[in-house]
Amino acid sequence: MAGRKVLMLTYEFPPSGGAGVQRMAKFARYLPEHGWEPVVVCAEPAQGRPLDSSLMAEVATVPVTRLPGRHVAGAIAGALRPLKRALGRGGSAGAGPTAAPAARTQPLSGRISSWVAVPDDAVLWARDAAEAAVREGRRAGVRAVIATGPPHSVLVAGMRAAAELGVPFVADMRDAWRDNPGIRFATGLHRSRSLKLERAVLKAAAAVTAVSGPIADEARALGAREVHVLPNGYDPADLPPHAPAPQGPPTVTYMGRFYGSHDPRHFLAGFAEAIRAGGAAAGLRFEFVGPEPELLTAQAEALGIGAHVVAHGYLPHHEALAVLARADAGLVVITDEPGSASVLTGKVFEYLGMGLPVLLVGPTRGAAADLIAELHAGLVAADGDVPAIAAALVRIAEAKSAGTPLAEPDAVGVARFDRRAQAAELAGLLDAVTGGAHG
Repeated sequence: MAGRKVLMLTYEFPPSGGAGVQRMAKFARYLPEHGWEPVVVCAEPAQGRPLDSSLMAEVATVPVTRLPGRHVAGAIAGALRPLKRALGRGGSAGAGPTAAPAARTQPLSGRISSWVAVPDDAVLWARDAAEAAVREGRRAGVRAVIATGPPHSVLVAGMRAAAELGVPFVADMRDAWRDNPGIRFATGLHRSRSLKLERAVLKAAAAVTAVSGPIADEARALGAREVHVLPNGYDPADLPPHAPAPQGPPTVTYMGRFYGSHDPRHFLAGFAEAIRAGGAAAGLRFEFVGPEPELLTAQAEALGIGAHVVAHGYLPHHEALAVLARADAGLVVITDEPGSASVLTGKVFEYLGMGLPVLLVGPTRGAAADLIAELHAGLVAADGDVPAIAAALVRIAEAKSAGTPLAEPDAVGVARFDRRAQAAELAGLLDAVTGGAHG
């Protein structure tokens, strides 16, 4: 018997690469094992963003409708370009689909977008996506809609599409909305408008899934009827065994991007201090796997530790995991600022899945720190506490030198983050909100 159909709305989907793609791609891969067949509406891969064609094999049988990834800043940049040429200033492509994220330099188009696009820069795409979702949902006979954000305008699109289709709506929150530390609204009025949209989305949802407890608390506070914590996870089929070189330098590796709320400066300052301390830490090496390494390399050179830093750039997911498997610890950086306690990045779970000890530089109380403590999975040093960061790095180096394990994670606790098990949990939730009837 054919499975019931669920429409999935997500901005990024393979062949787009990066951490934000994995969650929906894995649900799409494994939901059919539990009687649900996904139908996906997503954006075309964004120009300049990483691509990972190797992910396509996992979702090769999934029907996908791709829409041009229109965003407000890009439209504004196009309108400004003739004026900039006339003034001899050139032009930029504009910002991506975010809600005016904190950044060191934001193009004029992005600053204007923050005044006209609420809740975020993807509102143009989300409008098109809602229409496409209704069209594809009717064609496929979907029984439910699940939308994931950020961009949070995707959740608004999912709410509207589900209402038009007359089916239950599940809102999947990968990041906080109201309490997101990376979002900067132009004015209090803009924030109020965004909050009104969030309340509408959460009240309309038959269920909300959130990747962390604090995000779930936000959803409950804003009127969600039923909220489930459904964290990110790891797929054992993806993971190579953890196998650091016994005689190699003590190595800490980071997979992802560095930007606003994930700024490496405090980690690098502690890294430099640990190297200066000498001993086992003198040979420390830091490997970075991700796009846009310029922020990292510039800061490392300024601290005089450029020779200890290897920037691989963006790699396909399986290649990035192979680099991680050679490390002695996997780094997570979360800038400690209002709202950061809710952040629980997907990379944590892949570190856990391969048995790689975790070094968290971030809030010492929050979703990420609590998980590491619960699973005995590594070390936590407060963001901004450079001596504590240095001490943690010295511990990593000394454990490597002595041949002793840095951490011994709780294997049973880690196993609950298997993507297959999480797909089963989501399928159970879809069964519940649709009444559990097959058809």
